[in-house]
Amino acid sequence: MQGSNHTGSLFVLLGASNLARGYCALTQHISNNISGAEFVNALGPGRGYYARGGLINFSYSPINECQIMEQAKVYAEQGFRVTVLFTDIGNDIMYGVPDHFLIECLDILIEKSLQLNAEVVMTSIHVNVYKDIGKISFKLLKAIFYPNSLVTIDKADSAVKKINHYLREKSSQNEHVHLVSGLGVFCGVDKIHFSLFRSHVVWSHIANVMLLSMGVPPAGNIRLDSMAVSLYKNFNRLFIFDIFKVKKKPKEFF
Repeated sequence: MQGSNHTGSLFVLLGASNLARGYCALTQHISNNISGAEFVNALGPGRGYYARGGLINFSYSPINECQIMEQAKVYAEQGFRVTVLFTDIGNDIMYGVPDHFLIECLDILIEKSLQLNAEVVMTSIHVNVYKDIGKISFKLLKAIFYPNSLVTIDKADSAVKKINHYLREKSSQNEHVHLVSGLGVFCGVDKIHFSLFRSHVVWSHIANVMLLSMGVPPAGNIRLDSMAVSLYKNFNRLFIFDIFKVKKKPKEFF
């Protein structure tokens, strides 16, 4: 085991499809750097922070309703150091959630984290709606990923800007809130998901920001082959637990 000898470290991972794809690689990298790291997670394709979301024949409860922060509080009361990751912020916009509702939801979750003396790491919304997507691609992506959405490109663009502004302001107001931005350069063709060949770089960067926020110098980075394994395990998890429900989800998944 490399890196710090810290024990009793809890990582709360909140996100949607990008996090689900990188989950195994991310947690393995953190575990390689911190002894005794434990994880609780609210993730999955289409997942929202305020709205219920998912894919095809299944959906996830909103992150703000899934009791994960209550579980994190139990760990904190037992003396665990807590680090919370907020990523994949944006699905709620396409579900029609007003930007001020989403901002209020995020603010409540962040404040709950800070009350646990947690380090908070957030990723900004990496899509510039007009520049990166455009009107035609926006309609196509909306039809594929959000077929019931009535959100216009103007509303989506405005919401992204307001939420990213909120995230910048929040991180500037508290030294325990850390913002990771500029991830759009690592996106694939659809501009929503990270490129399969560059996502290991993204998750290395995010993981290392999390480690440094705890005062732990990171050892090494996530490799491309680790990311490939993570993608494979995500598909297995998706089919076994979410789509076909062959098994009950492990207790650390909310």
